[in-house]
Order: sequence, then C-alpha cells, then structure tokens
Amino acid sequence: MDLGLERIQSLLKALGDPQDQLQAIHVAGTNGKGSVCAYTASVLRQLGLTVGRFNSPHLLEPHDSIHVNDGPVSKTEYERTCAHVEHVNKEHQLSASPFEQLVAAALCIFSEHKLDWIVIEVGLGGTLDATNVFKQPKITIITAIGLDHAAILGGTIESIAKAKAGIMKSGCRAVLAPQEEPNVVETLIDEAHRVGAPYKLAKEAERDGADGAFRLDLDEHLYRYTVPLRGDYQRANSATAITALTWLRETGDVQFTDEQLKEGVARTRWPGRLEHIPSGVVKGIKLPSILVDGAHNPPATRALRKYVDSLNPQTVVWVIGVTSGKNIDEMLQILLRPQDTLFAVPFSQPVGMPWIQSVPPSEIETAASNLRCFYLTELLVVSYQTYTNDLVQKLSV
Repeated sequence: MDLGLERIQSLLKALGDPQDQLQAIHVAGTNGKGSVCAYTASVLRQLGLTVGRFNSPHLLEPHDSIHVNDGPVSKTEYERTCAHVEHVNKEHQLSASPFEQLVAAALCIFSEHKLDWIVIEVGLGGTLDATNVFKQPKITIITAIGLDHAAILGGTIESIAKAKAGIMKSGCRAVLAPQEEPNVVETLIDEAHRVGAPYKLAKEAERDGADGAFRLDLDEHLYRYTVPLRGDYQRANSATAITALTWLRETGDVQFTDEQLKEGVARTRWPGRLEHIPSGVVKGIKLPSILVDGAHNPPATRALRKYVDSLNPQTVVWVIGVTSGKNIDEMLQILLRPQDTLFAVPFSQPVGMPWIQSVPPSEIETAASNLRCFYLTELLVVSYQTYTNDLVQKLSV
C-alpha cells in the first residue's frame, strides 16, 4: 500500500480544493471511530444542522460510505461524482488510488451540498492517510488505539499512536479518548505538545441505574443519557463524542441544550456493530436471531467476547470471515470456547478496495483446529455462504 498525501492533494487542487470549504471534525483511531462519528453527526443533526459523514470501508455498497444528513447519497450522485473524479485523475495523470479518489468524491459531494459540518473518519493511520487534507479542522478526535496494521504503521503501540496523532494540527483542538495503554496516552500528549494542539483527555462514562443510562461528569457538569448502541466500550465512545461536542459549544461553534445533546445521542444508529438481527424467513430460508459485529483486531474481539459473555450463552455459533493480515490465531483464541461452533466463511472483494482480501476459510479452520475448536468442512462452508448472502440482503432492506 502506497500511503502519502501528494496524489490526493494534487487531485483535490484539480477539483477546486473542496476540503477548504468545509468545517471538519476529523476522527482517527483503531477502534471506536465509527461510533464516535455516528454520535457526533447524530447530535449535530438533532440541532437542525446539515451534516456529511464519511466512513470506510462501506457496509453493504460503496455509496453508503458517504452520508449526507440522514442517509447515504444516492447511487446516481455517487456514480456521477466518482466518474468526474476519475476523469480529472486521468486527465492530469495523477495516479490517485481508488481510496484517494473515493475521499475526493466524498469531499466534492459535501462541498456541493454546502453542508454546515462534516464528520470524517480516517481510513488507515492518520499522518499519510488520504483524509488528512484539512489545513485547520475544527476539532480532531483520537479514539482507542490498539495493535492493528502494525506492518504498515510500525511494530509498536507507540508508533501506531504517533501515526494516528498525525491528524492533529497547530492551534486545532484535539480530544483524546480513554486508552488501555498508558504509553499511548503519553505518546498522544507528546504529539499534541509537539504540534501545538490544545487537547482534552476524555474519560469513560459510568453506568447509572438499572435502565442502562450513562453518567458523565464533565467540567463540573453532569450529563445523564442513554445510548442505543451495545457494548461496554460505548461508555468511552459516547463520552469522547460528548467531550468534543461540548468543547465546540464552549467556543461558540455550535449551540445546544443538554436535552438536545441527550436526544441526539439517543437517536444514533451505527449498523453492523453489536447489532441484533431478529429471526425471520428470507427467500425461504429460516434465519435465527443473529448478532452482527465488525470486530477485526484483538482489542475489538475482546470487547465482543465480553459482550457475548454478558448474555450468558451455553454455547455460541460463530460465523467468521477475516481480512488478510489480521492476527487470526489471537482473535480466535479470544473468541472461541471449547463448546462453541465455528463457521468459517469468505467475503466478497469490497468494490474499490483491492488491498482488502479475504482469508481463505481453510486458514481459519486450521487456526481453530489448533485450538481444538469445532469447525465445518470446506463443502459446508461454501454452502453456508448462501446463508450469509441472504443475511446481507436482509440487512440492506
């Protein structure tokens, strides 16, 4: 993967530098980026503001990575803009990558809609990521950092944290989410000091009562709110978003009441993350109730297993597809118990993202067998792909 900013900057210049016309909230990190983006955008929409949101990779189709206000842009607008960006890229012989062209298309769409705010998620890392093109974002957010993409970002948690911190800018506020590793916090603070970015350390909200509400004591102000997203890690994700939003309120960039904040958080939706899909019949196939999640590294799988354990299941049937380059052995060791069953499945190549490759199910099976867990034969894995395709269709309804 050829990371760098020269191509995307040249492409955006040829497109009229749409990023310079936008008020951006820029979010980097290993886990929690999507949730933090979703909370932030939802609250801004609750205020009646127009909001764009960019997250990658897409969940179902490429155009759903680009949201304007309350949903993804239309396929027609997406395809028209992508075609224009591709034409400009070829005309100027810039050799921008598919992801760089996607980022450019998102920024063009946001600029054309003349949005009040955009919330944009980093693709990989931070310093050299194609989204790192804002001269002065309104605020940057660094979510939880763990060992992921180590071969690209460096072999240590500190080098990864430094890469994520690359979105910080001089004079631009930065919110740092709670971290498991003290070295990560130290690295992020050092980078904030180095570039001259004022920062705040977010803290986890506490659980408050049997109704599942969260309680956050922030700058001598108490916020009590509920979140629709599952998982104990939402205590940190929601609190990080609220810390950023209240900082924007303090400086007059946005105005909202505590009730508007509460309603915006409560209306947040982030599909595919600890999402319960109810049982039903799709295309003649009876589907049981399924929990869908995008855990893709050891810290995320630990959080997933913790949530599953809170449900007190006697046994778990796992349907797992893995991206090439992930630590399969460690992830399976975290997730699987001897009484569990594993369905190893492939996934289709995401459109426009040739660097994302599916691990062959046989490799997942081999890793599971080394842990003495049950797994299916290749023949049954292939037949199960029909089941998962129908699930995807249900998710898209």
